Amino acid sequence: MKITNTPPAGKPLASSGTARSGGSGRPAAATGSGTASTADPATRLSQLEAQYSPSDFSATKVSEISSAIASGRYQVNAGAVADKLLASTEALGRKSASN
Repeated sequence: MKITNTPPAGKPLASSGTARSGGSGRPAAATGSGTASTADPATRLSQLEAQYSPSDFSATKVSEISSAIASGRYQVNAGAVADKLLASTEALGRKSASN
């Protein structure tokens, strides 16, 4: 099971780091509107940093969850996962309908 930090509602998912597969060290390709791909990389990075504040990541929380998984104490809240999946699907449906 992969654990990710989900962005606040209404914010699109975007990669703000380097590509994880391949290990090229280059930033991952931007997705979304055509303007993001034509922007200067430094400008795009500034936009992403403003969009996702550093408080979105907690090393302490990651450590706690990793320990809980390793010891078998981690429990998935299936209701919360289902609610977020449905909300995500609805948002994608609205986005597709507007394009």
